[in-house]
Amino acid sequence: MKIKWILLVAFFLILVFGAYLLLTQTRPAITKSAQVTLTILPKPDFDLEVTPSHIDAFVGRSDGVAYNASVTSVNGFAGIVSISVSGLPTGFTVTFFPSAQLTLGAGETKGVQVSVAVADDPALIGNYTLTITAESTEYN
Repeated sequence: MKIKWILLVAFFLILVFGAYLLLTQTRPAITKSAQVTLTILPKPDFDLEVTPSHIDAFVGRSDGVAYNASVTSVNGFAGIVSISVSGLPTGFTVTFFPSAQLTLGAGETKGVQVSVAVADDPALIGNYTLTITAESTEYN
């Protein structure tokens, strides 16, 4: 009788444990994936071109000589570009037409005329290297 109980208990344990293993079996994972594209573009920028590269002017030329500065959007640049001139001593006057500030949209080219008027002072005779600069701190 003792063996019957042992066999009966063993059978019961196998039956319960087997059912437990069947019920808790790990199912295979379902996995889905998708491919996407990431494109790294160069940062927005602009180009500056100034023409002509050399002008001769006479002392006292109060109407000024003009340089044409063109600013072109590169890589989708859009923003405000400020034009400035450096390298002139006292006695010269610089004006910008239509303005020293350009609002440039993506893909656009805009120009500004930079006029330099020379005072009537013989001490100003000589060669000067002007630097025309375009700068932007407000852009996309």
